[in-house]
Amino acid sequence: MDTLYISNKDWESFIRGKIESRKIFAPFDFNGTLFYAKITAENADDIVYNRARPVEPLKLFLFPFKERVSPSVEGIGDIVVMGPAACDLKGLEILDRVFKDGDYKDPCYAERREKTLIISFDCASPYPVCFCELVGLHPYPEGNFDLNVSRIPEGFLVDIGSDKGRVFIGEDQKFFQITDELRKKRDEGRRKAGETIKELNRDFDFTNIENLKGACQTELWRIPKEVENCVQCGSCTNNCPTCVCFLLEDTGNRKEEMRKTKVWDSCLFPGYARMAAGASPRPTLYDRYANRLLCKYWYMVENFGMKGCTGCGRCIAGCAGKIDKRRVITEVLREKEKV
Repeated sequence: MDTLYISNKDWESFIRGKIESRKIFAPFDFNGTLFYAKITAENADDIVYNRARPVEPLKLFLFPFKERVSPSVEGIGDIVVMGPAACDLKGLEILDRVFKDGDYKDPCYAERREKTLIISFDCASPYPVCFCELVGLHPYPEGNFDLNVSRIPEGFLVDIGSDKGRVFIGEDQKFFQITDELRKKRDEGRRKAGETIKELNRDFDFTNIENLKGACQTELWRIPKEVENCVQCGSCTNNCPTCVCFLLEDTGNRKEEMRKTKVWDSCLFPGYARMAAGASPRPTLYDRYANRLLCKYWYMVENFGMKGCTGCGRCIAGCAGKIDKRRVITEVLREKEKV
């Protein structure tokens, strides 16, 4: 993987030149919180680099909350998304398996994936809810990006991860090969960020996370008292980089053509698994909450060969019931080991 260096001033000029012909989204600080917004000539100097992941998951750009599937969507355009972190990039592997690489392909997802150029960032200031190190990831991307940007005082180190990324840089003469000294500076910053996350999560134990397999007993999930605070709002599943559940709606009348629309669904909703006669295989809140976590650490592992959790912490940060999933898992694992 080639890594190039570019000065702060030249990078800013490079991005300003690109927004003239490209629709580019990047993280901006809105009252202390990072949200994606379109880059314009007026806000280009305010892009936030290498702090932490934005509030919105990357999947919003590829798997919209609501989308018409029949008649199919036309005119999907090229975009550039700057700012996804390692946790979002890992989530792409689940999205790709579900919507692009399996037997049943979503043509809209595949087209968006092809037309989206991803410029990821390192995380230098993780949130207290971040726990990527607990699930085997690090606060810096190691793949699934077209370009990755690491900011150091002297400028930016840019990893080229794909041919699309190389074409985006083109023949710009302001990029140079990096020196060992610059690489060491980046490596030290990455090490410190990783240590910060480990320290933030010192009270939680995911060492035997594979032992969640088979933990379907409702009684186990009643033990962590936090679970009863769940209001089943769906915030955790909507914010998750790997949640892919959706339902299909049919609409239309005699004067209009029939339309089929895909809209996000959540396994925490009481009606998610309810059958025609009203019965449900997951009748209680505890059953539904268990199902969500078992999906991440058991079902997806068996179906896709990887965990469905990337440690982004959005489910914790966005929880209306203030449930810390890390504590719930730690307690359930301890109780299961006693059985």
